[in-house]
Amino acid sequence: MTKIAVKLHSRSVVGAAFVAPATAFFTMFLLFPVLAVAALAFTNWNGFNLNQISWGGFGNFSQFASDGVFHEALVHTVIFVVVTTVVLNVVGLPIAMMINTKVAGHEFLRIAMFLPLGLSPVLTAILWQQMLGPYGLINHVVVNTLHWRSTPIGFLGDPHMALMTVLLASVWQYAGYNMLLYYAGLQSLPKERLEAASIDGAGAMRQLRYVTLPYLRPVIAVVVVLNLIGGWKVFDLVYVLTNGGPNNSTQMLSTYLYLQAFTLNRVGYASAIALTIIALAAVSALMRRRLAGEAI
Repeated sequence: MTKIAVKLHSRSVVGAAFVAPATAFFTMFLLFPVLAVAALAFTNWNGFNLNQISWGGFGNFSQFASDGVFHEALVHTVIFVVVTTVVLNVVGLPIAMMINTKVAGHEFLRIAMFLPLGLSPVLTAILWQQMLGPYGLINHVVVNTLHWRSTPIGFLGDPHMALMTVLLASVWQYAGYNMLLYYAGLQSLPKERLEAASIDGAGAMRQLRYVTLPYLRPVIAVVVVLNLIGGWKVFDLVYVLTNGGPNNSTQMLSTYLYLQAFTLNRVGYASAIALTIIALAAVSALMRRRLAGEAI
C-alpha cells in the first residue's frame, strides 16, 4: 500500500508540474486582471498615482443611468452583437454546405471566404477606409470618374451610414470563420444518415431540417456563443475605422471604455464598463448548453 501511495503521489507531483505553467499563465494574465478590474470598478482613480485611489462604492455603476453616451454605446453594441451573430450564421452555414457538397467553384469560394481571416482587424479597417473613406476608391469613382455625385458618399462620415459600414466590414472579415467551423462540422456528419433519409424519400430541405441541423446543433451553439462574445468585446475594427464617430454613432462599450480610461483618465468608471462587458460575455458563454440542447 505504501508503494502504491508513493507512486500516486509522484504522479500527482508530475501532473502538477505539467499543469503549473498553464496555471501560472492563467492566474497572471487572465484571473488577476479580471479581479483587478472588478476591484477598480468600485473606486475612483485617474490611473497614475496609486495613492489617489479612493473608494467609490457603486457610484460608477449608478452613473450609467445618467450617462447618455453609455446608453448609445450599449445600444450600438447590442445592435452589433445581434446583427453580426445572425448574419454571420445565415451566411456561414449555407456557404459551408455549398463547399461541402462541392458545387461548381467551391475551391474558389472557400479561398475567397477564408482570405479575410488572414487580415488583422486593424488592417481590415484601414482597407475599408481606403475603399469607403471620403477620398477612398469608391467615392473617387462615384465623384470624379462617373460624376454621379458632387460630394462623397458618407459611408464613414454620415451618422446614419457609419454603423452599417462597420457591420459590413465585420461580416466581411469573419464570415469565413463561421464557414470554417460549420464546414468542419459537416465533414463529421455520417453520410449514412443522409443516405437513409434520401432512401426514405426526404428531399434536400427535409434532410437539412431533420438530419443536418439537429446533428450540427452543438456546433451551432458553439459558433453562436463565439459570435456573441466576439461582438461584446469588439474594439480594434471600430476604433481604427471610425473611433466611435461620427457623433458617437458607432460608439461601442469597448471604445467608450478606452475613451474613459486613456483619454479622460477615469479608470474606475472604465473598469465598471469593462466589468459590464465581462458580465455580458459570461452570460453569453452560459447560453451554450441551452443552445446545444444539453441539460444545465
